Amino acid sequence: MRLDYSYTQPSESEDYGLGDSADSGYSLTEAEFEADILLDQAEIEASRVQYPPQPEVEFGFPKECYCGGKPLVATSYTRNDPGRRYYTCENVDDGDCHVWKWWDVAVKEEMRAMGTQVGQLAEKVDHLAFASDYETYLNQVNSTFGNEIEQKIDRLDKLVLELGKKKTRGLNRLEFVVAVMVFVLVVLGMVLMFK
Repeated sequence: MRLDYSYTQPSESEDYGLGDSADSGYSLTEAEFEADILLDQAEIEASRVQYPPQPEVEFGFPKECYCGGKPLVATSYTRNDPGRRYYTCENVDDGDCHVWKWWDVAVKEEMRAMGTQVGQLAEKVDHLAFASDYETYLNQVNSTFGNEIEQKIDRLDKLVLELGKKKTRGLNRLEFVVAVMVFVLVVLGMVLMFK
């Protein structure tokens, strides 16, 4: 009782109509075969649902599914995660890509983000409080020493004007001395030239 376990490839089998025999009842030329493939690909492309581009749901609570639906919270009944909640979509059974994320992971991500935002806001509040305290201090100093500072500024303005006047007088004297020296040099030069 020996059994024959011989095997042939289906592509070589005549049952599928791909063999070279004419009695298979179904034969395609290469052009027809290519045309069938192109038609099949066109049908597949036409049947695909094209969703508008959505932001990835990688962080925090999902706001919208890839299909445009609203995410739902469901409970897991698997052996590894019984009772664990997760985000999913009501259209999950249609075979397309939909949102799926553990609820506790989303909560942790949101809490970390909130902690970061709270820290940044606390820094801004501290900065604003410091700026307000600094303005109050400047106003207090200005009211305390305001008159003294104004008097000193007036006195400095007067000193600058006086020094400017003295400087112009000194420049006039210096210019006169330089002019006399130039004149003397010119006269000496002429005397030496005509000797």
